[in-house]
Amino acid sequence: QCYLLLLLGSTLFVDKSKDRVSAVVNLFVKRPDMLGEYAWGAGALAYLYRQLGIASREEAKGVAGCLTLLQCWIYDHFPTLRPSRLEPRELERGQAGAFRWRGTAPRSSKKRDAQMLAYYRQAIDSLTPQLVSWTPYGRRPHLTVRRTLYQGLLRFAEIAEYYDPTWCLRQLGYVQGVPYPPERPLVVR
Repeated sequence: QCYLLLLLGSTLFVDKSKDRVSAVVNLFVKRPDMLGEYAWGAGALAYLYRQLGIASREEAKGVAGCLTLLQCWIYDHFPTLRPSRLEPRELERGQAGAFRWRGTAPRSSKKRDAQMLAYYRQAIDSLTPQLVSWTPYGRRPHLTVRRTLYQGLLRFAEIAEYYDPTWCLRQLGYVQGVPYPPERPLVVR
């Protein structure tokens, strides 16, 4: 249970406390026989969506959540911000997509960190629509990306974030119109 608590608290459901894990995560590891019943990917995504919403507020000073997931999404959609790819190879079934990227972790220093921050700020400020990969999964993603028809709430503990794949049709190679509002308003109690 301690290992699972460490694993979930330091990878999928990371907060900004550095050395504490949410008590909610503890509820999930109390029953190891039930771990296979949870949709951990959906939970991590709901948690990340909530953390990004919190981080977008003016008073926010950082972001939490599974930032590896966010980083891989950025690498897929913004070629100018990603490291060089590994030699082209197929990922093994069940292998995380993050394995496509070369891991370079130069020694950190205040000067180097400041240079990297300046570089990324300049790269983000100079982004144009032509520098964004709108179809990172290929021209015919419906042939290569597993189909999902899920539309509804992604939930993790007290977090519920609405998900609708029609809101991101450009990522799947389709024409994006004005998204329609949810059929029924979300009520969070």
